[in-house]
Amino acid sequence: MTTDPDRLVVRPRPWKLALYALGAFVFVVIGSYLLRSGGVLGFVFGALAIAFFAGGFVFVLLPARKRGLAHLTLTRDGLELSSGGRIPWADVGSVDVVDHPTKMVTLRLNSYDAYLASGPDDSARLGFLRPFAHVLRMVPSLKRFATEVRGPADELRWNRETYGFDIGISPMWLDRSPREFVELVESYRSGS
Repeated sequence: MTTDPDRLVVRPRPWKLALYALGAFVFVVIGSYLLRSGGVLGFVFGALAIAFFAGGFVFVLLPARKRGLAHLTLTRDGLELSSGGRIPWADVGSVDVVDHPTKMVTLRLNSYDAYLASGPDDSARLGFLRPFAHVLRMVPSLKRFATEVRGPADELRWNRETYGFDIGISPMWLDRSPREFVELVESYRSGS
């Protein structure tokens, strides 16, 4: 973390990322075993495990390593995501911690306009998720994701309709617990 109170760069602890990388490796090994174990079901689940966890490693952790481990920055004006996009504090309606679909810090926005105007088209990330949504279409929310989400604005709307928030931040990218991070964000939002 930087010591400038007007600009706090949040960097995850390296051991957290190492733990996630180890977990992805374990699932790739399990997927490889399923591929070789025979049977159609083993082959399908093995291929999905390898594609998802190896793909997740390649599309999430390796780019993070290139741009630095910082995933977000808190400023007096708002929140900046390293993948692109700035969210002014005036556009943040609420910050919370949820346990579903997984434990994460969530943001509910008052307006999407500034965030969408400041960020790049994030179709590469969506491109990684969409094939899995197509494969797992039997899950109604994933079927909706595969058919309705075409870009960042659609993703924000889908998140809101499906989960009740717009943006989720994984604890993997934080330097403190999700609850402590929410308190930190609230102190920045209030200007203290």
